[in-house]
Amino acid sequence: MIELKKIVNGVEIKYKKKPRKYDTQHLVVIFSGFGGSGEFTYDFENALQDCPATVLWIKDDFMEHCTYYICQNMDYAIENAVHGFILDNLKELNITKEQCTVAGFSKGGSAALYFGAKFNIKNIVSTVPQFYIGSYVKNNWPVVAKNMMGELSDSHVNELDTVLPKSINEDAYPDKNIYLLTSRADVQYKSEIEPNISLFVKYKNFNLLVSTSILVREHNQVTVHHLPLILGIIYSLSQGAVPHYGYTELGGDKYSEPVKPSAIPLTVLKNIKIEKGRFFPEGVSILRGVSCGENKDIVIKLCLKNTEREKEIHLAKAHKPYLTRFLYDGNFVNYDKGWFCTPSHAGLELADIEAGEYEMWINLTCRNITRKNHLTIDAYQNNKILAEGDGVKVFTKDNRVFLHKK
Repeated sequence: MIELKKIVNGVEIKYKKKPRKYDTQHLVVIFSGFGGSGEFTYDFENALQDCPATVLWIKDDFMEHCTYYICQNMDYAIENAVHGFILDNLKELNITKEQCTVAGFSKGGSAALYFGAKFNIKNIVSTVPQFYIGSYVKNNWPVVAKNMMGELSDSHVNELDTVLPKSINEDAYPDKNIYLLTSRADVQYKSEIEPNISLFVKYKNFNLLVSTSILVREHNQVTVHHLPLILGIIYSLSQGAVPHYGYTELGGDKYSEPVKPSAIPLTVLKNIKIEKGRFFPEGVSILRGVSCGENKDIVIKLCLKNTEREKEIHLAKAHKPYLTRFLYDGNFVNYDKGWFCTPSHAGLELADIEAGEYEMWINLTCRNITRKNHLTIDAYQNNKILAEGDGVKVFTKDNRVFLHKK
């Protein structure tokens, strides 16, 4: 989707917009959390393409940094411009705030609650929000704190800590549909969510959805694990069907570990590039049923092998908690460190490899169990050239990975 820009009350707003389907009379506004590799992102851009409502993604990019869509240098012009922009879109669609849903996740969840409560928007979907915004950005995103506050003073921190709770507390329109998704496994639950739940008692349709899944262990896992539920709520609201859950725990399997781990190796190349005389392989490397939750649990080596020689290269591990969920097969196994990469993501020197054609293997030791396995690829990557440059070609054949150096 193309990013668009509009000046509202002197403030430049960056956004993307998807038109409605059929005769749906509803606007969904998506506020984004922090991006995975930086400040900016458009959350759920792909997931909401089939939503029947008009969907408006607003980017939290004001003077090249985030602001929680609220203020810059303690000037609340951004908040007013964003609200005005939403009103413009409602007017264009000839609908009201009763036919609008504001939704967001983490930082975006805070914005959804804030705009919904302060500006009386009927439907609010929020996952793992921060309530004490000033303290949170000061401690975790100092560049954002500087952008929002200008001077990092206690008074500015305290003011931003109160804007969201105050907006909810002063909201005189309790006839709202609010869906708050959280988890006690989120490190922010005790400090951000628990002290503020009582603020929502006054709302006629407040829904507290608490994830108790064994696969939700961190802040950023809550939203993605319950994506089907979130989409279901948004789709239902879009078509005028209002869900009511009250307090609901979202569970799953009981915790159980494998009795006899198979230790079958899974070694899959997921990414590779060749750049400036170095190559950068990354992927999954685990033994089925064997935990690798800590760096000390696992040692991974890349082997380049042909009939004449064999070369071993030590690889590093990256922390990828999503692997534990992605590879779940009925028993809980921590695969958080089951992602191989190059040390410091700096690549491996091609000059250290002699000319020839090599099959790529992975030599893997996990909790004193050692296995050697072909480096494989996902089926759609079979019989392809994956990377090429500097006289080197990495290609696949019969589901295996090869490196050819001239």
